[in-house]
Amino acid sequence: MLAGCASGGQQEVSSAAPPSGLDALKSPLMPSAFFADGGETFTAWRCTPSQDLVTTTPDDRRLRLWTALGETELPSAVVGTGSRYQLGGLSFWRQGRDARVESDNGRLVCTLASERKTTTRQEHPESIFYASGNEPGWNLSLDRNSHSLTLVSDYGQAEDTFDYRVASVQNGSEARMVLVSDSGRYPMELDLRAGACFDDMSGKPWPVKVTLRYGDREFHGCGQGVEASR
Repeated sequence: MLAGCASGGQQEVSSAAPPSGLDALKSPLMPSAFFADGGETFTAWRCTPSQDLVTTTPDDRRLRLWTALGETELPSAVVGTGSRYQLGGLSFWRQGRDARVESDNGRLVCTLASERKTTTRQEHPESIFYASGNEPGWNLSLDRNSHSLTLVSDYGQAEDTFDYRVASVQNGSEARMVLVSDSGRYPMELDLRAGACFDDMSGKPWPVKVTLRYGDREFHGCGQGVEASR
């Protein structure tokens, strides 16, 4: 089991006041664990014992691994065949569509389940973060140049825009960010947590779990920090 493998990053927790002056012209800094950091593809792994993982490889020197609990970056290690990455007692050894993951908590045998191209500015040129979910279909975008968020819900039938503030930020492997606003039609709270996330219809992999509270409704989905390019 890898329940405790997302560790090693120093955590920082802070609360933020509403932006003012020049700060209001820029989007807030988001945790690095929300991004592919140059990786072209997110890969979903189905593992035994039952656990699902997400990975991306920004370059041939490192792999980013998301479990249910957070994100860890592993540097490359020497191996005879395939690609292997290791950090302390945690290792990820990929051979084609198969992988083996070992940690102090045990071993996982994994098979590649699906892949998704990382979301970039080509698809969302004005966004720093993008998320979506189902039932009802919704998506949201955080503007790259302001503290503004646009929510499209009910399969495109409704749209709302918010000026938000950052309520809290936690960096490190268990990164989390909470945004709040009362400027839309209904109060909004957006809770973003680094962790392996899968679209509940397509199964496609994402690195951030998203919970959106909008008035008396609660939406769940997945998201990622928007990359400059692949």
